[in-house]
Parts: sequence; structure tokens; C-alpha cells
Amino acid sequence: MRGERRRPGSERQAVEPERRLPALDQWEGMWVAVKDGKVIAAAYNSRELVPKLVEMGPAGRGAVAQFVPPRSNTIVVGVG
Repeated sequence: MRGERRRPGSERQAVEPERRLPALDQWEGMWVAVKDGKVIAAAYNSRELVPKLVEMGPAGRGAVAQFVPPRSNTIVVGVG
């Protein structure tokens, strides 16, 4: 770009494809709760996922909830 300033050593680099565990492919389109690298609960929306984790008691605590999107070549950029 004309007038674009860059710091030395800040060359543009190719964007790597999104990486996700192959085990998550079976949960496409769902919300999953992952703990210790394993899916411990799944639901079609986050409102259904949370009660499942609560029912699990201590076994559900500390899980990370995430949406498993369908695979695509679309690039998403988050700002903020």
C-alpha cells in the first residue's frame, strides 16, 4: 500500500488454516463442553449445555464451552 509504514521485521505472513481437534468433527453445529481434552457434554445451544454441566456437579466444573462451527475456508477476524 502506498504510504504504508511497517516496522522492520514485520513482513506479512500467510494465514494458517484454523486448526481444531479431529474429534470435534462429530459435534459440528453444536455447543460442547471440553474438559481435560475430552467432550463431556454437548447441546444444540448454550442454554441447554449449561444445565447439563450443572447436573454433572464437580465433574462439570472447569469445563470450557465452545461452539463447533462447520469447516469452511472463510476467514474471521475478531477485533477488540
